[in-house]
Amino acid sequence: MAGIVSVGAYVPFYRLGGDTVRAVWGSGDPKASRPVAAFDEDAITLGVEALLNAVGWEGARADALFFASTSFPYAEKSNAAVLAAAADLPGTLYAADLTGSLRAGTSALLAALDAVKAGSARRAAVVAAEVRPARPGGPDELSFCDGAAALVVGQGEEVAAEVEAVHSWTEDFIDRWRIPGEGEVLAGDAKFIQDYGYVRQTAATVEGLLKKTGATREDIARVLVYAPEGRTHAAICQKLGFPPAAYPERPLVSRLGDAGAASPLLALAEALQAAEPGEHILVAGHGSGGDALLLRATDKVHNLRAARGVAWSLGRARAISHYGKWLRFRGMGPEEEIRPFSSPSILWKESRANMRLRAGRCQQCGEIQFPRQRVCNGCGTKDRWEERKLARRGKVYTFTHDYLPPSPEGYVTMATADLEGGGRFYAQMADADKAAVKVGMEVELTFRLLHRGDGYYNYFWKLRPA
Repeated sequence: MAGIVSVGAYVPFYRLGGDTVRAVWGSGDPKASRPVAAFDEDAITLGVEALLNAVGWEGARADALFFASTSFPYAEKSNAAVLAAAADLPGTLYAADLTGSLRAGTSALLAALDAVKAGSARRAAVVAAEVRPARPGGPDELSFCDGAAALVVGQGEEVAAEVEAVHSWTEDFIDRWRIPGEGEVLAGDAKFIQDYGYVRQTAATVEGLLKKTGATREDIARVLVYAPEGRTHAAICQKLGFPPAAYPERPLVSRLGDAGAASPLLALAEALQAAEPGEHILVAGHGSGGDALLLRATDKVHNLRAARGVAWSLGRARAISHYGKWLRFRGMGPEEEIRPFSSPSILWKESRANMRLRAGRCQQCGEIQFPRQRVCNGCGTKDRWEERKLARRGKVYTFTHDYLPPSPEGYVTMATADLEGGGRFYAQMADADKAAVKVGMEVELTFRLLHRGDGYYNYFWKLRPA
C-alpha cells in the first residue's frame, strides 16, 4: 500500500491587496488579496519551508526528492539539491527537478509513487513551489498566488492516504505559456482556453480515472481540480457533475489565487488535514492534458493535522503597506546598487554549517558553538568537537536596527538569538516590524535568499518571530 505519510505547506505571509493596486492603476478587484513572496523569498525558499513542515526539523528521512516548479531560480543547476541541503536530507538522496508545465506538481507526485512502488525509494518527498512573474498592473498581478506544498510518499502502516488509482493523458494544447526571457505569463483567447482547455481536459482526465476504477461520483467525498480563477473552477465543477458537497465550499484559488504547479498539492494537503478515515479524495492536475489520482484516507489521516499547513500560514498574513514596497520586493524600485557575492568554493566548504546548520559540541564541557572554531569558547579545549544540529527555535539575546544597507524595508534588523539546547545564532530578522523586536522574544530559523551576486544565489538562514 503506497500513499502519503505526511504533508506540509507554506504560503508567504505578505498580502498584496486589491485596494493597494487599484490606488495606483485605477483597476483591479478592491476585495482581492493575494499572497506574495517577500524580497528574500523565491520558489526554493518557499519549497524549503513546505518541506520542513512535512519532514520535520531533525531526523528527516527520504530516499528521493522531486521538486516541481515553473519558476525555478536556476534554469541550469539542481534546485532540488538546495532543498535537500536545507532540509538536511541524506547525501545518498536521489533528487530531480520537474518543470515546464503547471502539471509538474502532480507529475512529481506520480514519479514519487512509482519510485516507492518500484522499491528504489522507501520514502520519497514531493515539493511544488511557485513564484510566477506578473507584470505590474497586468491581469495576473492580483490572480497569481505564491506558495508551496510538500508531500511525503511511503508504504506500510504509516500511510495516511492510500493512492488507489491514477490516470494520465497528454494532448498538445496552447493555453498559457512563457518563453525564456519573458517577464510574464502569456495567454490566448480566454473563452476558448476555458471551454476547450481547462473544462474539457479536466473532464476527460477525471472521466478516465472513474472509468479505470469503476468508481461512481457518489463514492468520492472530496474533488480537487486545478483552475486559474474561481469562475473557471465553477465551470469545471459543473461539467464534472459530482454532488455539490464534494467540492470545496471556497476553493483555494478563490481564497488565495492561482498557485500554478503547487495548486493541486496545496489543495490536497489542506483536504487531507480535514479528511476523515475512509473518505475518498480525487485530485486532478492540468497542463496539456492532465493527471488524476484517487486516494483513500486511512485511520492514520488524523495524524496529518498536527503539521504546519495552509491554515497555519493564513493565520500569519500581513498586508503590504504600499505599492512601492511591492515593486521593491520584485527589484523594480530605485535602489542603491551593491554587488555582494560569495566564493563558490567557500560556499561548498561551509555547506554543512551554513545549509545544514551543523554546529560543534565540545566533548570536554558540552558547549555548543556555531560556527565551530578550533578552540572552545567555554573551556579553551582545542579540536575536541562532535557535530550537533542546531535547534530551530530560540529567544533574542540582543539586536540592532541598521539603516545603511539598502533594503525594501528601509532598514535591516540584525539579531543574536540563544537557541534551545545551546548555541547562539547571529542573523538578519525577517517578517518582523522593528517596533515588535524585543529582547527575549521567541524566534525561529527560516531559510531565505541572502543575496544574488556574480550570477548565482547565496542562501542562508534568518530569524523570524515564532
